[in-house]
Amino acid sequence: MRETQKSWTARARKPSRLAAALLVCGAVALPWLGELAVSAPSETNQNMPGLADTPGIKPSLPVMDRALNGGTLKTEQGLAVLDSDVLLKLYVYAYSGQPVDYSAVLTENTENIDPPKPVQASATQKQEIDRLIQAAKAHPDVLIKVSDIALDAYDKADQAYPIDNRLFIKGADYYFDNSPFHYFYASPGSFRKLHCTNAQTIATLDSAIVNYEHFSMDIVGHVSGSVAKDKALSIDLRKITLKDTVGGVLITQASGS
Repeated sequence: MRETQKSWTARARKPSRLAAALLVCGAVALPWLGELAVSAPSETNQNMPGLADTPGIKPSLPVMDRALNGGTLKTEQGLAVLDSDVLLKLYVYAYSGQPVDYSAVLTENTENIDPPKPVQASATQKQEIDRLIQAAKAHPDVLIKVSDIALDAYDKADQAYPIDNRLFIKGADYYFDNSPFHYFYASPGSFRKLHCTNAQTIATLDSAIVNYEHFSMDIVGHVSGSVAKDKALSIDLRKITLKDTVGGVLITQASGS
């Protein structure tokens, strides 16, 4: 699922597993999430920017940090914050068992015709990378933060808000840059609708949707493995929390609910 930029990015670099069907809309090359899965805008959101409902497409996100943080993993409430291309690469290595390519971890992937000169890791950087890989193995539960989420109108029959965007499409790949490393959600189907029966929350959301306001979302997942040949990290969705523009919680939905 995929900022002007150099910010925490996932860019659409190559077709997702939805391949031919999605290519009809054209490939997109952007930055946090450059996801390729492109769905047609709904009636409610048809005036929204084309990638408004994909993770990481706005410059409001923090600038992508390529630093290794001394080998220390960033965590929130026990969850590893998955927010950069470097960390995604390390998670793929941690769960694939592949030999670590230290240069690939540190060299930025860009869209430039002339690729950047490969970065050679120092002994200290190798130690920091090794520590982060061990930390990733010890923290399979991850937190992914996305912004600029557009919702469609409330479906009274389902008592839910459809998420008709590129966030939770089965088989779609998500990127933080133009590298081959990406992640995908193993079973995203149950999160295509945000269930809500609270009248006050519904009124708040309906008002925001009518005014074309967007939301942010915290996505909690569990790393279930890695597909080595595809450089892909598999994540099982566990919980999502929809928030308003100031961080207030609107809807929390867990898998199976």
